[in-house]
Amino acid sequence: MTEKAAFSLKDLQSNEVLSLSDHSGKPVILQFWVSWCPDCMREVPFLEQFYKSMNNDELIVLTVNVTGREGTKEQRDAFIEKNQLTVPVLEDNGTEVYDLFNCTSVPTTVLLDAEHHIQDVYTDKDKFQDILYGITRLLSR
Repeated sequence: MTEKAAFSLKDLQSNEVLSLSDHSGKPVILQFWVSWCPDCMREVPFLEQFYKSMNNDELIVLTVNVTGREGTKEQRDAFIEKNQLTVPVLEDNGTEVYDLFNCTSVPTTVLLDAEHHIQDVYTDKDKFQDILYGITRLLSR
């Protein structure tokens, strides 16, 4: 997997449009989620804890709420509040970016290298420990 990814989406917390290219030269963790998904309810809080504990200069963490698969904005906003998310939450245009990464399930976590080429993809079948192992490999490249 060496495709290079590019997108721009609105950050729900800052209301600013963020582009993947804003983080050029840094590896990125990108997690796609929806509020009604039991696996997302488990994985997103793990990613939030990881985000709070990491060195943000080394690695970028972004989450994408897949609005085309989401219930309602109210459900999404309640999920963000309940989980006290500080990790950036980007709002997909329907399933535009979700589809760009060929996602088929939520949560899907994509690890991008510093040039933003896809290195690893984790789905609802993977555990957060698998993602952490992938992050370790990503940072050692």
